[in-house]
Amino acid sequence: MKTLRITLLTTVAALFATLFTGCGGAAGPAGAAGPTGPQGPYGLAGSAYAGTSNPGDWTASSSFMIATYPIPAIDANAVANAVVVVYFESTAGNWAPLAYTYPLGGGVEQTLSFNYIVGYVTLQLQNSDGSLPAAPVAFNFKVVVIPTAVIKQHPGLNTKDYYEVMQVMKSSQAGTL
Repeated sequence: MKTLRITLLTTVAALFATLFTGCGGAAGPAGAAGPTGPQGPYGLAGSAYAGTSNPGDWTASSSFMIATYPIPAIDANAVANAVVVVYFESTAGNWAPLAYTYPLGGGVEQTLSFNYIVGYVTLQLQNSDGSLPAAPVAFNFKVVVIPTAVIKQHPGLNTKDYYEVMQVMKSSQAGTL
């Protein structure tokens, strides 16, 4: 019985040795190169654009107010591949991310948010009770385009924190800030 077991193990070992040592051969030719990634700033540079929203910029649209601003950095590549965030100066030197909701009183809240398309960012102001808000007083805002490469290098980046985003963008030498 012991001899049968040793013979069986020896046969299995010889079979494995034969299978895996005879598999080598000459290397074949190199395969075709993969496609080139998108060209332009989204692998390298980020952008931050500062602006001021004035009461005259706002128009009524149904039950909310909107103001649209041209932002050249929001091109087709940014829409498809980058992260676009907007901050407003809530108090002198303090930047808060949009969407931002705050109480007006009487149980009504107001929300300042944004949307973007190629070339533009639209700020939107809406009341929770459906009433038409008044155009806001002048305030400063910043639109930041964060390249995919920066997001990949900093996967834990908190895009709601303006100061963290700016620190990462500057440390990545990500562009005009």
